[in-house]
Amino acid sequence: MTTHAIIPVKPLYQSKRRLEHLLSAEERAGLIYRFLDNLLAALDAAPSVDHVLVVTGDPAVTALARERGASVLVEAAPAGLNAAVARGVAMAAAEGATAVLILPADLPFARVEDIEQMLHPLTTDHHPLIALTGDEAEEGTNALLLAPPGGFTFHYGPGSFRAHLAEAAARGRAVHVIHAPGLRFDLDTESDWLVYSGYLV
Repeated sequence: MTTHAIIPVKPLYQSKRRLEHLLSAEERAGLIYRFLDNLLAALDAAPSVDHVLVVTGDPAVTALARERGASVLVEAAPAGLNAAVARGVAMAAAEGATAVLILPADLPFARVEDIEQMLHPLTTDHHPLIALTGDEAEEGTNALLLAPPGGFTFHYGPGSFRAHLAEAAARGRAVHVIHAPGLRFDLDTESDWLVYSGYLV
């Protein structure tokens, strides 16, 4: 079993525009940079992750990823999250990955134990399978494991959690819903920012 983690990252200064009434572009970029650094460190320390691939067109993200020992798939121009993930999965599969774990960059509380919890179904179930952790409302998809990679259409965007469950059912994949606590919080809205700010106090 060879597991690659894939992190799609849009240009930092285009990140989190729903928070632009609270944070400047520089502040939002710095925030995602710190979150990504934390996530890369957690993945590097996770025993079950063999390789990390970052999909991005941002030079600062590219430099950080390479500093952390990750590979980079450089996007010439942003083509959307689903396209970025599909390209990353295709590259991982071409490089011999038998499973892929897809994570967004904006997971400030991600820990090694959360990542290992996401990968646990690989040791207990036959393939093909999918494992998902949703956001706290189980509206979005905060982590998605596919084994094997390929043969799957991604539906990131509003309602992606249920859309991915439906896609998995249509593809005949065994489904595992994982409640990894450090992966359920992402930073998208003003209320998320207030929760995160409260944590920092």
